[in-house]
Amino acid sequence: MEEIYRKISNENDFGCDDTEKSEIQEFFIGQTIFLTGCTGFLGKCFVEKLLRSCPGIKKLYLLVRPHKVPIKERMEKYFQHLFFDKLREMQPNFMSKVVVIEGNLIENEMNLSDENRKLLLNEVTVIIHNASNVKFDIRASLILRCNVLGTKYMLDLAKECKNLKCFSYVSTAYSHCYQKKIEEKCYPSPADLKVVQDLINVDEQTPNGLSDAAKNDACYPWVNLYTYSKSIAESMVEEAAKQVNFACIIYRPSIVISTYQEPIVGWCGNINGPATIFLGSGLGLIHTGYILNYPLDLVPSDMCANALFAIIWDALTNRKENTNNVMVFNYGSSTVNPTNLLQFESKVVPRGEETPSAKMIGPHFTLTTRCFCWFLVLHFLIHFIPAMIADIALILTFRKPQALSIWWKVTINLRRIFFFGNGNWRIYVNETQKVWDRMNKRDQHLFFCDFRLFDWMIYGYSYWPGLRVYILKDPMTTLPAARRKYAIIQGLFEIFKATLFICFLYYSLNYLLIIMSPLKIYALQKYAPHCF
Repeated sequence: MEEIYRKISNENDFGCDDTEKSEIQEFFIGQTIFLTGCTGFLGKCFVEKLLRSCPGIKKLYLLVRPHKVPIKERMEKYFQHLFFDKLREMQPNFMSKVVVIEGNLIENEMNLSDENRKLLLNEVTVIIHNASNVKFDIRASLILRCNVLGTKYMLDLAKECKNLKCFSYVSTAYSHCYQKKIEEKCYPSPADLKVVQDLINVDEQTPNGLSDAAKNDACYPWVNLYTYSKSIAESMVEEAAKQVNFACIIYRPSIVISTYQEPIVGWCGNINGPATIFLGSGLGLIHTGYILNYPLDLVPSDMCANALFAIIWDALTNRKENTNNVMVFNYGSSTVNPTNLLQFESKVVPRGEETPSAKMIGPHFTLTTRCFCWFLVLHFLIHFIPAMIADIALILTFRKPQALSIWWKVTINLRRIFFFGNGNWRIYVNETQKVWDRMNKRDQHLFFCDFRLFDWMIYGYSYWPGLRVYILKDPMTTLPAARRKYAIIQGLFEIFKATLFICFLYYSLNYLLIIMSPLKIYALQKYAPHCF
């Protein structure tokens, strides 16, 4: 395992012929890319990979929202993040390629200045529209303005670009989640722009916005407004493809998780997907789960970025005849290299026990069930009651109660995770597999994205340490203290279990003795009357 892990961490140890040219790198030479959503988890991967592995690009324009902190200061801090350490080492002059464009997707025409708009129209050759609002608990108007109207503004801009070759829209494999088999094709749109605008107007005219019930009614059979809005945006890209002379791509990754190889093994930028479960379990906060053992479609973020760049190359190199039709590419694991949550857990948990966090506050154990009712009982007994006791203790010590609020947030997150984890979707990647097959050996190494070659065991080995270091901010230097704490907590938990068992045994025996007393007297009276 250590040898495999060392190899996967060393990009020079794959046996790749360095003399072979990268066709993807060659394609991006001289290209000017306009990217939205650069500050998000996946957006950072796009930025870092482009600047590090495609040094021949002419410019990289990044759309950034205005903020009280000056944009220049924000971007300096952005590129000082350790995620870009390898980029700074390999391409020290990369900032000469980066141009920040101030704008906001939720405002009309993105509120671009005349100068910036003219610059984009004259220079951009490739657009990657990655920005979206992924929050499920915000006002309907905000998510619709960003995900639907924002895409409209981007398409309007693209149609005016003089040298544009490709418009790539980063959607989600769950944009049509009412379907259980997601193929690489467009599905009917749930609404047009007029319906979207009506929903926005109603939400903005309502003091507290649309209620959850109203939002659910509006987007049914979609599970939430996020997937609903992404499906509408896809249909807009599909319609635009029929009217323009540049390629239009819809890219649908599934659940994006920590990096596999680059630029940092196991780096994670958010707690979406299974990260919530493993963080909660590793900290001793989550102890039960409702799991049906269906495939859980996960894709590492670095492979997700690599796949998009390979798809853009392939679309403009090998699919020129399709430029009048939208090209749809799914990127997922469920049909080529599937895993489920329990299988993934079996690869992650041993590593978690080996490298526990110094921030853990409870014992590490997990009870899973396929029965939802039993899960609710366990969730109440194991999560709710301890949280209630903890809040009572906090109140008695004149501190702010917060355990129940944490429990409620965990409950909401678990509900979302179990919805997608137990949905039994199949994400088909036939067109994406054709891209993998066309990549030469050099590109297969530099832009590794072939899920047929992906190793879940290797990935699971690095997953928990990544969460520990990059999400919990718990460096490996705390490992000796963490192991001592882990041993103490687990030891106390074993004592607690033994005490419960002894108490259960004691009261069970007493109960049996009470029940059996009348039987004992009856037997003595019948078979040994001389004893009375």
